[in-house]
Amino acid sequence: MVAALATLFTVSCNKEPNLIGLDLLPGSDRLGLNFTDTSSIVAYTVKEDSLSTEGLSQSQAGYLIDEIFGNSEASFFTQFNLSASGISFGDEPVIDSIVLTMVYNGVYGDSLAQHTFNVYEIADTLSFYLDYNAFSSTPYETQPIGTATFVPNFKEADSIDGKYVKPHLRITLSSEYGQEILNSDDDTRSSNINFVKKFKGLLVKPEPVVSGSGSMIYFNLLDDYSRVNIFYHKLNDTIAKQALFPINSNCVRYNQYNHFDFIGADPQYQNQRNGDTTSGNERVFLQSMSAAKVKLRIPYLGNIPVREKMAVNEAILVLTNENPDRPFNAPVQLAMRALSDSGTYIVLPDESIGSAYFGGRYVNKKEYRFRVTKYVQDRLMNPDEPDYGLMLIVAGGALNADRVVLRGPGSEQNRMKLLIYYTELD
Repeated sequence: MVAALATLFTVSCNKEPNLIGLDLLPGSDRLGLNFTDTSSIVAYTVKEDSLSTEGLSQSQAGYLIDEIFGNSEASFFTQFNLSASGISFGDEPVIDSIVLTMVYNGVYGDSLAQHTFNVYEIADTLSFYLDYNAFSSTPYETQPIGTATFVPNFKEADSIDGKYVKPHLRITLSSEYGQEILNSDDDTRSSNINFVKKFKGLLVKPEPVVSGSGSMIYFNLLDDYSRVNIFYHKLNDTIAKQALFPINSNCVRYNQYNHFDFIGADPQYQNQRNGDTTSGNERVFLQSMSAAKVKLRIPYLGNIPVREKMAVNEAILVLTNENPDRPFNAPVQLAMRALSDSGTYIVLPDESIGSAYFGGRYVNKKEYRFRVTKYVQDRLMNPDEPDYGLMLIVAGGALNADRVVLRGPGSEQNRMKLLIYYTELD
């Protein structure tokens, strides 16, 4: 039995120390270091929870077609507010136009993809007292009050009345809707509480892309230029006037995601999401937008025969992107947490040292590396303590569209592995 367990922890020599910075140590400090990368790892994809998407710093809308992860759609609901309580439009205001402007904050996928976005009037009141997650929905009117077909311009600032503003999307809304706001009574305009009871907000929803793979477009709705703009004049008067209705932190807003039951996604991905824990040995899948995360277990660390004599100098978990050349960029950052007996997340001791130390960023255009030295040492020193595994997730997965396929621990090339450098004590 001892011999069998020892095979899980074979000492070997290769160039791995140069990859994690151990080559920076003085030569005398490297003397006596042992190295292994053969610790068994169990990995498989699981369904992500319904993440909260309420009040996030970034909203997104768009449509993606992905041969591995299937089709995805993102929409968002938002209120807009009065610029001031008791605002007045004067006697007999007449609508000229009403425009929703939303400042761009980036893109995931094809930046040149053409999109069609529809804007709908929300039919039920949004509330800060309700919890909204990625799959929540609020009733809305069946007919859109605005439509825009466009290719986003992220690079050049637009000039409005001679003033340069941040790149943004403009969607013209129906004049009837704008006139209804202008005609609202004093009580409706007396406070935002009353205003949003009458004008409940907007839903921005994409149509499926008609060609290419599409993209997800990120918006900063908290920017001052993200707002509803009404241009109007008074009856029998030609002087143009403007009223602004900001979208800000006082507005309820949330993202809504749809993955269409992952129809058309890679069969391995579908199987793992549905409970298959074996095919993760070859490859595992991570996807934002409340889609998928990866559970990891390193089951035999506590059974290593020489564990009581080991001082771990460095332990690095290496995760390799299966295809770095995919048209969809790999996430810039992954996150990893330990699991409690109830499945809640626990910050790992290595992360407590600092994010730069812990790692998880995409490096070398091909892989992620997490430093788990303290975690491994604790497991070796306390083998009888329960361990419920680790969970790997996309950082910021509630507000971005990132996804990546990682090689599993049984992959023939660039497998998922735990590198351990240690000193055997006398």
